[in-house]
Amino acid sequence: MKKFAKAKRGLASKALLNDEDDAIHVSFTLNQVPKKPSPKPVMITLDHPFASENKKTRVCLFVKDPARAFKDQLCKVDVPCIAKVIGFDKLKRNFKQFKDKRALLGDYDAFLADLRIYKMLPECLGRSFYSAKKFPCPLKLHGLDDEALATTLNQAAASTFFMQGNGPNYSVRVGLTSQTET
Repeated sequence: MKKFAKAKRGLASKALLNDEDDAIHVSFTLNQVPKKPSPKPVMITLDHPFASENKKTRVCLFVKDPARAFKDQLCKVDVPCIAKVIGFDKLKRNFKQFKDKRALLGDYDAFLADLRIYKMLPECLGRSFYSAKKFPCPLKLHGLDDEALATTLNQAAASTFFMQGNGPNYSVRVGLTSQTET
């Protein structure tokens, strides 16, 4: 895969940024079509995550209001990948226009959401998030102590997510071409 990506970059020498990483995907087919596909993504923990502090991965977290209480709790723990915490009311108020939603989509590598507001997010975020396959991934964040919160957020930031549809063929991003072979 790495040789193919290197050859592809060599052919596309007119590209603006040659140091961009290509994603490595694993494709698989199920024997049976799922009877009831889940509307929520499933978290898959990776042994060698492609999203990490070393890669300067930026993760945005959507939480239920009041967001200040959650931000204060987050300051007490060590979660380096969480770049921004946005409350649901602020999301609805500040990101109404399409250009604002696109800017938010481009600023962050991944999005996580509190389970309590997950069902309300498609209406606020719009089609651009879901067509770019950067849907927010739900986590149970309320009622956790500081240590459990840090563990949950660090594990989610270093995972990949699988969205089950109603077909038998799937593809999951599991790495980047810039990762070392381990």
